[in-house]
Amino acid sequence: PLFGVGVEGKEYSEKVSAEIDAEVSKIMNDAMKRVEKIVAEHPEHVEAIEQGKKTISQVTREIKKAEVTQKLIELPSEKYRVVYADPPWNYGNSGPGIDQYGPAERHYPSMTIAELCAMDIKSIVEPDAVLFLWVTSPLLDECWPVIKSWGFTYKSSFIWDKVKHNFGHYNSVRHEFLLICTRGSCTPDEKKLFDSVVAEERTEHSRKPETFRTMIDTLYPHGKRIELFSRGTPISGWDSWGNE
Repeated sequence: PLFGVGVEGKEYSEKVSAEIDAEVSKIMNDAMKRVEKIVAEHPEHVEAIEQGKKTISQVTREIKKAEVTQKLIELPSEKYRVVYADPPWNYGNSGPGIDQYGPAERHYPSMTIAELCAMDIKSIVEPDAVLFLWVTSPLLDECWPVIKSWGFTYKSSFIWDKVKHNFGHYNSVRHEFLLICTRGSCTPDEKKLFDSVVAEERTEHSRKPETFRTMIDTLYPHGKRIELFSRGTPISGWDSWGNE
């Protein structure tokens, strides 16, 4: 083979090239949709984009934040034993080339650690309660003050193996943590032991596999339950709180 590149190497190269083309096409389509939305619904931002004062992503984030501010609701007044939370963590993504990989704020307004800590979660949980908290590797060190402020103590974790790889600064990230934290005494009602690593291919941004909710319902079948920062259709048996 010429220069040591055989048939297998050529096929691999073509496959990688096709995957890159597909990803670029996806990014371009996403950008076009955002531009069309801005022109149709928020024309007051068009001039700033045309003059180079703001990027499409900056305008998208501003619009999202304004929309959520209008929808903000108070925490419920009831008490819950089971809490499932997927906070809109703030990654501080910035710099040339970073935005194309789809930082969180392109999809929803994020919250700082201070803002998350300030949430009065203690007021809506029972003395004995359990918290299942989603967090990614880059923010693993920053999540502990949030857990403490909400009145919980870390106990263990599940790992979601997303199968597909994703952009990262130090490695190709394909996993996420679901931390198990308790308040008072709240060991599982059922003694079934699930494997701590769950492999399930990721889909759209931030959507978590329902496998984990099923596991939670199995381990803790008793008590009121709530999903914080809920997105999408409410689930039977669960109260939902969030901007969507």
